[in-house]
Amino acid sequence: TYGSVVGNCCLKWIPTGGVYVTGGIIGKILKTNPHYIMGDDSPFLKALFDKGRVSPILQGIPFFALKAGDMGLRGARVCALKVLNNNMNKK
Repeated sequence: TYGSVVGNCCLKWIPTGGVYVTGGIIGKILKTNPHYIMGDDSPFLKALFDKGRVSPILQGIPFFALKAGDMGLRGARVCALKVLNNNMNKK
């Protein structure tokens, strides 16, 4: 499930600052069935943390679900501005 994949990514990268799940899928889930993502008994969080003996590693990682569907575009804008700024400083 979606939660299990996010949990696998957390184990791979150990995002101590938190994992931010965003995009169209998460936005639709939050609108139609917010209990799937939020709450102690949510199927998403159960799948995320169900990693057997390595589950304790995930307990300290904050989880955030963002409703904004344009985070990819926002990130691309930040990267473009950084490149532009670096090129302007070279002149």
